[in-house]
Amino acid sequence: MAEIKLGIKLPPQSLTYIGIGVVVILVLVFVGIIPANRAIAKLEAKTKDVKFRIEEQRTLAPLYQALQVRSEKKESEFLPLPAKGKLSKSEISTLPLSFGAAAKMSGMSLVSAIPELNAMSGDAQFLAINTIIRGDFINFRKFLVNLGGLPYVQQVEEISIHQIPDTREFKLKIWVAVG
Repeated sequence: MAEIKLGIKLPPQSLTYIGIGVVVILVLVFVGIIPANRAIAKLEAKTKDVKFRIEEQRTLAPLYQALQVRSEKKESEFLPLPAKGKLSKSEISTLPLSFGAAAKMSGMSLVSAIPELNAMSGDAQFLAINTIIRGDFINFRKFLVNLGGLPYVQQVEEISIHQIPDTREFKLKIWVAVG
């Protein structure tokens, strides 16, 4: 059998042009197309991230607005600090009523408010009141805030807390300015 020879003779100038064309195509692919694809992939990732953030903000916007409205309605964070005054000696009998009103406003109950009259000797400027109230610990804070709103209350010297069935009992020694 005779061998068939496929000999294609290309002029050397054509081979040079083909080589230059292949190099130009490779340069275009490696310098232009591949970096462009990477840049497009990065932009798509950023686009997905921005779309996710936008959707997240759309979802959380009502919650944010509700929290903002709630924070505007928040109770005053300032404690009532009235000008300090003195309770007249004739009004000492109204102390249990005042402490009872403060306890009731805070959701607690006043058990007793007994003045220490032996401390009221001569020209005393302060009177100690032994007070017992019952209620929850959270309401006790409200009671102390209400107590601070009374102009004649000078200080709370002692606080003791006892757990009794179903509630807590708070014993306080409150100093009141009298004059």
